[in-house]
Amino acid sequence: MNTMLAAAFRAEVQKSRHAAPVRLAILMALPMPLLGAMPYQGVQSFSAWNYWYTLFLPVAIALVAACVAQADARMRMRGVLGLGVPLGRTWWAKALWCLALCALSNLVVFGIYLAGSVFSAQGITVAGTLTMLCCAGVNTITAAWMIPAGLFLTVRLGMLAGIFCPLVVQLVGGFAWSVVPLPQLFPPSASMVIPTSFIPVLPSGEPLAADAAPGGALAADGMLTLVGLAVCAAAFAALTAAGAMWFARFEER
Repeated sequence: MNTMLAAAFRAEVQKSRHAAPVRLAILMALPMPLLGAMPYQGVQSFSAWNYWYTLFLPVAIALVAACVAQADARMRMRGVLGLGVPLGRTWWAKALWCLALCALSNLVVFGIYLAGSVFSAQGITVAGTLTMLCCAGVNTITAAWMIPAGLFLTVRLGMLAGIFCPLVVQLVGGFAWSVVPLPQLFPPSASMVIPTSFIPVLPSGEPLAADAAPGGALAADGMLTLVGLAVCAAAFAALTAAGAMWFARFEER
């Protein structure tokens, strides 16, 4: 079974490694970090990183997932049907490939900020590097729910639905974090508040020093952050599993 998943994953990589999904994952990660990663008077600002994961990352994921799904949808699934791999495994391969591209995008941002930290007053430190790497990781996990949602909607309803429906839910849910009782446990708002535990920036994009009270409250409960990450990972797994069950029906048609 794992061999089949690996074969399907390699097929997804081959189909899009030189196509739009990889380019989107890299190019969408460049604008905000390149504008904001360089220190000013020896101090690095993380506001640009906030703008990246609140605005640019959701757009990147929506576009990547829609492109990966559309590659087979426009050929009426002939490519995946001829692969000899159960379609449920193919669906998981698509979701995992999109997740890998999401991680790549976040690692590009991390790399730019790491390079910028060379010119900061403290330079590159182990603690700072690990903290930024953790932020890249949590950004990947908290936004992952968009991937299976985008794949399903693209295959079922078309590319526009696959792009805009998850994107609207993510943006509206993300910016509504302040009215959600436990925003860490709701994936769209978790993507706004959980990074505050790792980089000193408020969900609004302001530096933490501008109003330390809400930032401190969000970052204080480490257990809630861990539970929120588990919920986000479970949401990705559950939505992908549901999509795989639905996608497997193509073999019956």
